[in-house]
Amino acid sequence: MSTTAQQLDLFEGSTCLDPQSLLDRLNAVSRRRVTLRLTDNRVSMAWIDFSKRGPIRVSLDEQYLWAPPAVIDALCAYIATQRKEDWQTVAEFARQVPERPRRATAPKLRSKGKVYDLKALRDEVNRDYFGGAVKCRIGWGRDGSPRRRKRRSIRFGSWHAPTRTIRIHPALDAEAVPREFVCYIVFHEMLHVVVPGEKRGGRVIHHTAEFRALERRYPGFDRMRQLSTQLLHKLPAVR
Repeated sequence: MSTTAQQLDLFEGSTCLDPQSLLDRLNAVSRRRVTLRLTDNRVSMAWIDFSKRGPIRVSLDEQYLWAPPAVIDALCAYIATQRKEDWQTVAEFARQVPERPRRATAPKLRSKGKVYDLKALRDEVNRDYFGGAVKCRIGWGRDGSPRRRKRRSIRFGSWHAPTRTIRIHPALDAEAVPREFVCYIVFHEMLHVVVPGEKRGGRVIHHTAEFRALERRYPGFDRMRQLSTQLLHKLPAVR
């Protein structure tokens, strides 16, 4: 997979910070040294200790790496001034991210198939589209959700947030399936890590308008959708 200009601009206009870049921004606006710890903790997504002795300690859920620019700007402003309105902006972002269920036991995964090695593809997609910032597990497997079988369908991939696990349907591990299509499915599931669902009326919408807009910017998106339909009729009709 080549890193074309189109690919590099995929997330233009959105924040995708690596931890060191975020830490550098915080230190640039602070008179005291700042330390940063990233967590996977939805109970306390943002915590800052301004104790007089030692550095300012910042603890953030890793989802803040993908926060909108206005949230990062507010975080920097709060570090510099401790204004209440800036903290409210930071806290509001945490409230908009859906709660994770209690951590589940991570399943055993088989990533190396007969044709494709999913770990290698994940690392490639992560590098080319997400700057290497996405952390997730990946393996071949069905998602196991009960589904109505009124029409022929295969769920090509799934994202399980509690265990940070991506499963790719084993039917895609075949010579008949283009490598570029498997990469696209891996990208689609990794995008769920970057763009969390939104709460609406008691439901969580996983494919938000932001998600769809970013997905459409994937190079060759229209061709990937065509391949999806074509493969649906070539592959075994299994869940």
